[in-house]
Amino acid sequence: MRYPLLFFRSLSFAVLTLGCTFTVVIGRISGRPHTFSLKVQQFWSKAMLRSWGVRTVLHGTPPKGGLIMSNHQSYLDIWMIPKYCISVFVAKAEVRRMALVGWGASSVNTVYVDRTSKDSRSRTREAIADRLRKGRSVIIFPEGTTHSGKEMLPLKPGMFYAAAEEGFPIIPVAIAYEDAGLIWVGDEPIGKNFFRNFGRWRSTAHIHYGEPITGNDPEAMMQQVKDWIESEKDRLLTQAKDR
Repeated sequence: MRYPLLFFRSLSFAVLTLGCTFTVVIGRISGRPHTFSLKVQQFWSKAMLRSWGVRTVLHGTPPKGGLIMSNHQSYLDIWMIPKYCISVFVAKAEVRRMALVGWGASSVNTVYVDRTSKDSRSRTREAIADRLRKGRSVIIFPEGTTHSGKEMLPLKPGMFYAAAEEGFPIIPVAIAYEDAGLIWVGDEPIGKNFFRNFGRWRSTAHIHYGEPITGNDPEAMMQQVKDWIESEKDRLLTQAKDR
């Protein structure tokens, strides 16, 4: 049963990603508002999680607008957050060059950042601020890459300073996978991770949207976000094991 299921899920990824990207492109050509693209992205997220057998458990209340900051452990994270909250991603510039994923990300106006370029980082902060001023939600993984440990990697400080200066609320988000095998880190090829995990029927993931954090001290906000996500991720996994 493993191989037919893997084939179906690979096919569903290709068909859904291409179909949703095409829908967004046609929508933009026909003058549909940007919210149309984001709703298509939300449909894509829900459909992918369902077809890949990932059961999600929601904790807390998804925001209607704000700067969302989450821990980052897997490629599944890009479906977990938009499933419950229409939002725009901030992603590494390398994502733009990824087949299928890059096409889809670009079609919904993902904000790309080249962290080796100071000018790129500055333009990214302004692009994020512009979206937040318009009342949209923007997703950032402040660790900058996936990580499997209990403690988060050091957070990138740039947007904490922008949030403090502009008064933007930060919504911390904790994502926890009951099966540690779903975590994708290091040099492991994405295909190998996919093959190992998605030949089985079901897996369970938890997502908790926390209360907004505001303030004028970026360092304090950064520590508060980090502490909340780490403790909440640990609590979610402990709670799941005790069921």
